[in-house]
Amino acid sequence: MEIISEANELIYFLRSAACGAAMTVIYDFFRAKRHSKKVKNLVIYIEDIIWLCAVGFLIYILAFRENAGMFRWYSVMGMALGGLCYKLMLGDRLTRVFEKLYVLFVGVLCFLVKILTAPFKLLCSLIKKPVSVVIWHSREGSGEIMDLLRSIKRLALKRLGNKNVKQND
Repeated sequence: MEIISEANELIYFLRSAACGAAMTVIYDFFRAKRHSKKVKNLVIYIEDIIWLCAVGFLIYILAFRENAGMFRWYSVMGMALGGLCYKLMLGDRLTRVFEKLYVLFVGVLCFLVKILTAPFKLLCSLIKKPVSVVIWHSREGSGEIMDLLRSIKRLALKRLGNKNVKQND
């Protein structure tokens, strides 16, 4: 069993502060996305719920791993202090950087999708004309094929001895 000393308590407080700063950084990523792109309220609510679940899990892991499962009041104070220090020192400047990184990331992702779909677009453009010709001819020829099938049916029914054969069947 680990002995709880003042040094361990200080380390736990500092790790709590780092955890609070990390949680605020993650939330700033969400904020940057919201500033860069108009997001519906439902999506914002879902993101906030995901963030809260991640924060709760992070707090649980911190308390379980660092302090033998005991949750201390100064841990909450350390997290709040870490988040506040981050916001005061880097918050708005880093949020603008996150916005630019988000726009860059989306641009790169769209470019990669265009590159990956280019062969399929080329294939579709090459196949489009022959397929449209086949479809046009099949529509034109379908009437003749249906007439041929009706006449075959009439002949088959006559040979079988069915007397009620209609001419327009």
